[in-house]
Formats: sequence, structure tokens, C-alpha cells
Amino acid sequence: MADQNSSSTPSDVISQATATDAGSLEVQDRHTHPEKDSKFALLFSIWCAIAILLSAFLVFQIQPVFSKMILPWFGGSPAVWTACLMFFQLTLLAGYAYAFTINRLLSIKGQAIAHLALVFASLLFLPIIPADSAKPVDGTFPILRILWVLISTIGLPYFLLSSTAPLFQAWYAAKLPGRIPYRLYALSNVGSLVALLSFPFIIEPMMSSTLQAYAWSAGFITFGVFTGLMTIVIFRTNNDPLIAATEARLPANQENGEFKITLKNWLVWISLSAIGSFALLSISNHLTQELTVSPLMWVLPLSLYLITFIINFDRPQWYNRQAWALASLLGIFAFASLKNEKLNERFDALFNNLGIELSIADYEYDVIVQSSFSLASLFFICMLAHGELVRNKPAANRLTSFYMAMATGGALGGMTVAILCPYLFTTFFETPLTLILGLALTLWIICQTGFHKKLPAATGTRIACVAIGLYVSFIILNCEWSGVNKDTFAQYRNFYGTLRVDTENIGNSKLLGHGLYHGNTFHGFQFTDSELSTQPTTYYAHSSGLGAAFQHLKKNNESLRVGVVGLGTGTTAIYARENDYFHFYEINPDVISIAKKTFSYLKKCKGTVETTLADARIAMEREENQKYDLIVLDAFSGDGIPAHLLTVEAFEVYQKHLAPDGIVAVHISNRYLNLFPVVAGIAGHHNLEMVYIEYLPDDDSGMEEASSDWILLTNNQKFIEDEEVQELSQDPRNWYSRPIKWTDQYSNLIEVMK
Repeated sequence: MADQNSSSTPSDVISQATATDAGSLEVQDRHTHPEKDSKFALLFSIWCAIAILLSAFLVFQIQPVFSKMILPWFGGSPAVWTACLMFFQLTLLAGYAYAFTINRLLSIKGQAIAHLALVFASLLFLPIIPADSAKPVDGTFPILRILWVLISTIGLPYFLLSSTAPLFQAWYAAKLPGRIPYRLYALSNVGSLVALLSFPFIIEPMMSSTLQAYAWSAGFITFGVFTGLMTIVIFRTNNDPLIAATEARLPANQENGEFKITLKNWLVWISLSAIGSFALLSISNHLTQELTVSPLMWVLPLSLYLITFIINFDRPQWYNRQAWALASLLGIFAFASLKNEKLNERFDALFNNLGIELSIADYEYDVIVQSSFSLASLFFICMLAHGELVRNKPAANRLTSFYMAMATGGALGGMTVAILCPYLFTTFFETPLTLILGLALTLWIICQTGFHKKLPAATGTRIACVAIGLYVSFIILNCEWSGVNKDTFAQYRNFYGTLRVDTENIGNSKLLGHGLYHGNTFHGFQFTDSELSTQPTTYYAHSSGLGAAFQHLKKNNESLRVGVVGLGTGTTAIYARENDYFHFYEINPDVISIAKKTFSYLKKCKGTVETTLADARIAMEREENQKYDLIVLDAFSGDGIPAHLLTVEAFEVYQKHLAPDGIVAVHISNRYLNLFPVVAGIAGHHNLEMVYIEYLPDDDSGMEEASSDWILLTNNQKFIEDEEVQELSQDPRNWYSRPIKWTDQYSNLIEVMK
């Protein structure tokens, strides 16, 4: 990029550089002293690389650090990460726009001064710890509240760091013409990847959240020091007029040092970037809606996303369009096939005919298999999208425009998943939509590259691509993504996930009822028959662990105070007697609406019922001692219990509200996670006894899927020694090798996977 204070044309500069008059002494000196150029280039390159690497590390380190800090404030919902990612992408766009603007309006020295001034202003935001006053009082307007907390706490520092990579690369291209700045983008992504992978495996286990915030703040101050060093280097070196001479030898698609950016360029860059961003957020949602929301499940997809950037920007020769397109086609087909029951039946029949003992249905709830297929699809789609981005990148002098277009696409993809999709769809339709978009991109590339040379073969390739696209799209759209079926009569979706109510017929008209599902996970059932409608069913039956707790407490207490974390269908309320008090804590307003309108457990409750719309832990932290005889921990997000409700600190809050002989009933039924060692870790820390009761319904009850596992934590010796309780209970130590202690600072998902 030419010195913005110079009006010389490239031909003038070349002439000046070869002249012998006094006005060309500086150019001659630089030209005849290569050791000075070499030292300057080395120094400038080092400072630039360190600043970009550190800024990228800080940009992606703060994402899991801060997101985990505020995760408990919003019920541990998977959408917390989606909303945070949307903010990060929007702020990245703002940072790139800032870099684009000042690069056009100011000289390099002016840009350095402006950037350094923002660094000093950002110091006012340190340390990046959210104030307790920002905690929400209820579950309404979660996205707006998340955005406000992020803006008010890390807004300016994150904005500043986001602008560093494109801005410093522009300085690098201007000061060191002829060198390729795009490799610095790959370096930036390496820093980002190290930040992500270090968090769940190094940072999180070793540091508390507060210490993480202070460490990040120290890193930001270090970044400010390197920015200052960059500014000093810029001010101690003159802008080299030979830059224009270099730009005079630009490729044919540039004119007078300016890359011709057309509307088509912008649309291509934005669209490809949006596809990658959309895939990232939708697959992240897919992973977290059925599993525990944890930094590990955030880091894995985002790391793969970054790896595709690193490969394509640092080693573009590794991007073979045909090879990656074929891999993507196979990956998408395999992922869709795994979720398609009819296709699985055909594969199973084929395996049986071949004498192979293999059933795909056996892997339906295998977390490793399910995660691997979804992550592989994400990787292939992003490889194609980002590979095509690199193929269409401009020359170095227009890189800020390119990066701004990329950031725009990323923000559009993020906003679509976080804001638009929940309003357009009542299910997580963005997952199959991601596969269809990836399929379209894959087939478009195959048509572009072709496996043909002549026109008839080209036509055949296009026809084959259309046929493959229709067939695979049909498979994708007929997969079991949401569980919606002909018996579904109500669907809901909001920030906290998807809900549906199905009509269930488990034998005859008298056994007709309604079932509640969160995603694909069964959350409760009620018979429509008036006589049976007051019967506690599914996980809450009389013979379950919860039923055993109520049976004992009713024998020894004339009235009960019960706190229930998670409302569901409200089944627990049916255990209430006239003098009993039941307090339900529920963060999802749609769940409260369904429990009151579709199910009648709350209406038929004989005792006093109170419902609080808020995260249970936050609400309990603010309440006076409730002296609960029983606290029922039954909050689920899909099939995963929010991790912040199973930490040592969370049980300190529960114990604050527990009567001396009270019981905490923990519902640990889960298809993917073994929560026995986690509860054992809590019991050991708080010196509580554990009673484990497994409930298996009769085979002819029609409720097989409602088997349940409850662990009851208490120091109530009468309950522990109760003969009926002992008959139902088993030794929980048979189900784990060692206790695992989860805290607010650390919860390792890998340790508890089944």
C-alpha cells in the first residue's frame, strides 16, 4: 500500500529510486544498505507476529472463560453459548470495520496513535469480571441480557483485539511490500486454536474463574505493551516510497495498485463465510442440546472451525477441491444415514445378509459416534467454505475489505442461528439445513471442477449432481432430528430449547395420555383418564427413588416443605397433601405454560403451590432459609443436567435451605453421562450419605422408557435405615470407580461419558 501522504505515481517513484540527486539519498541509503532493511523487516515482523498471536489468543481465550462465568445465570442453556458466539462475531465485524475505515482514512502513524489510544481506554474495563448486580432476576429476555453483560464487561477490549489481525496485517503489507500477510492470518488462527484447546485441558482445571479473569487481564496489558512497541517502530521508520514501486508490479487483475472489488466478490466472500459460521453454531447447538453444556462441547467444534482456516490460509496447496468435495459428500451422507431409521434398517438387513453382526441402532445413543459424525460434517463443510474463500482472496492491499466481508458473513450466520431460527422454526431445523447447505456447496464445487473434459460429460456430471442432491436431501429431511411425529399436537421453541407434547396411547383408550419432550428426551407423562390423571408416572412413580423419599417423609411429618428444581409436567405436585407447600423453580416460561394448560398436575395439587420463573440456583441464593424437608433436583436441558446445578458450590446453596433431617433427591437418569461419581464427589465433600434407587417399570406398563435413577443425599438416619428404603436401594459404589468433584470452575465431561 502506498504512503498515504504521497501523491507520487508508481512510475515517478521508480524514477526517483534510480536517480542520483540529493532528494533520493534516503531511498539510495535504504537500497544500498540491505542490512538496515533486513533489521527493520525482522524487528517489524517479530513485533507484528507477537502482537497478532497474542491478540488472537486473548480473543478466543475470553470466549469460554466469560461464557462459563455467565452460564449459570441463564439456566445452563445451550443457547448461552450461541448468544455469546453471536456477540463475538458481531464485535469481530465491528473491529474489522474499524480496521477497514482507519486504514482508508489515516496514515499508518495516525492508525498507530488511534489504536494505542483505544488500548489505554480498554484498561478501564479490567479485570473482566461481571458484576453480581448483572444477574437476571428471572428468565425473560435472556439474549438481550447476555448481550448487555458482554458489552458492559468486555465490549471495548474485545472490539480492540478483534481489529488487531486485519489492521496489523495491513501495516505489515504497507511496510514490507512483496511479503505475504495472509500467513499472519494463519498465525492468528494458531493462536486462537491454542487458546481454545488450552482452556478445558489446562486453564480450567488449574485456575478458578476469578483467577482466569485476572490472568486474561494481565495478558491484555502485555498485548498493550507490544502495541506500544509497534507504534514506536512505526514512528522511528519512515514510510518507504519503494512501496509504490512494488505495487506497480501488481498482477493483471489490479490497476494502479488497486484491486478491483466487485459486488460479486463481496457476495462470494460473505456467502462462504456465512455458511461456515452457520454450520459452526448449528452443529454446536446439536451437540449441546442433548449433552451437558460445558466448555469442552464449545471448544471441539470451534477448534475444527479454526483448523480449516489454518490449513487453507497457511497451506492452500492442501486444498484439493475434488478430494475435499467428495469427502464432504460422504461425510454428510454418513451423518444423515446415522439419523435415518428407515435407512438404518436397510443397512442392518444388508449386514445380516452378509453375515456381519452389526446394528447401526446400537450406536443411536453412543455419544462418541454421534459427536464424531456431526463434527466430521462440520469440518468438511468448513474446509470447502474456507477453501473457496482463500481461492477468491484479493491482493494484500485490499485485505481489510476481504476480512470485513468475512466478518460480515460470520455475523450473518451467527445472527441467523441465534435470533432468526428460533422464531422461524419450532425445532432445531438449522441442523438439517446446515447439511443441505453443505451438500449444495459440495455439489456446486463438483460441477465446477468436474470429472469431465467434454460437453456431454459435463452435462452428465450436472445431472448426476442434481440426482445425488435430491436423494441425499430427502434422506436428511426424513431423519429423526426433532422427534416430531403424527401424534405431536403442540410444539414450542425459545432460548431454552425445543418442547413438544405428544398424544401417547400405551394400550387402550383408558391409557391415553400426553407426553412432554424436551428435544428428543422424554420429560413426563399424564393420563387423560380422570381416575388415572392423579397417578405419578414415569420417573416419579411411587416405586421410584422420589416416591420412596415422599413415602418416608409423609410417615414422619404432618406437613412438608418441598423445593423442586425443574417443573416439567408438574408431576411431583401430585404428592402434596393439604398442609404441604411445594415451590417449583423453572427458568423456561414455555414449560410453565405447558404445565398449567396442557397438564393438570398443578391444578389437582392438594397443597400450596408456588412457581418462580428464574434459575433455581440464583433464586435460592437470594432467598432466606426455606427449611425444605425435600429438595428435588430434576432440571434438564435435553438429556443433560445443567452442570452448574451439580457443583460443590450449588450444594452449599441447597444445604442452606435444607431442614436438619432433609433430603436432596438427585435425578441422574441419562443416556450419555454417568453422573454417579459426580454425586459421590458432592456427597464426600459435604459429608452426606448416598442412597441409590433404580426404578424399572413393568414390561406391560407401556412406560419402559421412563425407567429412572435417583440418588438421595441426606444425613437422616431414620430414612437411611428405613426397611422399605433398604429394600429398594442398591450400593451406588457399584457404578463408579472413584468420586469426581465438580466445581463452578471445573467440570470435565469426558470423565463421565458412558
